[in-house]
Amino acid sequence: MVKIHYEKAMKKFIHLLETSLAREQVFNKIIKKVEESGETWDKVARKIIGDVVRRIYNQLFPEGRLKEAVYVEGQGTPIAWRRPYNLFGSEGVYPDIAILKPMRIAIELDHSGAGHSAGSRFKMALAKASFAYLSGDWDYCIILFHNHSGRLMKALLR
Repeated sequence: MVKIHYEKAMKKFIHLLETSLAREQVFNKIIKKVEESGETWDKVARKIIGDVVRRIYNQLFPEGRLKEAVYVEGQGTPIAWRRPYNLFGSEGVYPDIAILKPMRIAIELDHSGAGHSAGSRFKMALAKASFAYLSGDWDYCIILFHNHSGRLMKALLR
C-alpha cells in the first residue's frame, strides 16, 4: 500500500516538475542569468531548478522536512544524506539535486551549448544517471538536459 502511494507521488512529482519547468521557461531563465552574471551554467541551473524542486516537494509533502529531504549540490548537506555507494572505483555518484525522503530521487542536470557536442553530453548524463540507479542508492533518476547548441539531438544520437 505504501509503495503504491509513493509511485503515485513520483508520477505527480514528475508531472509537476515537467509542467513547471516549461510554464516558467526555466531553461531560458538559466541562459539569461548565465549571460548576465557570468556564472557557470551548472551553478545557475542547480539554484533555479533546485528552487522549483523545493517548491514542488513542499506542495506534495507539506508534512515533510524540506531541509532534511532535499539536497542541492553546493547548498549544504541535509541530515538524511548518506555517502553514495562506491562504484567502479569512484566514491559514488553525487547527483546535482536529490530528494532523500520519502523516495530517493537523483536529478542530473546538463546542457549542450555552443561548442559542445550535444550527443556526447547527453550520453554522459544518461551514463551518470544509470550508474546512480545501478548503485542501488536511488529509487529513481531524472535527467534534465537543455540543448541550446542549435543542433538537433536526433541526428547526434545515432
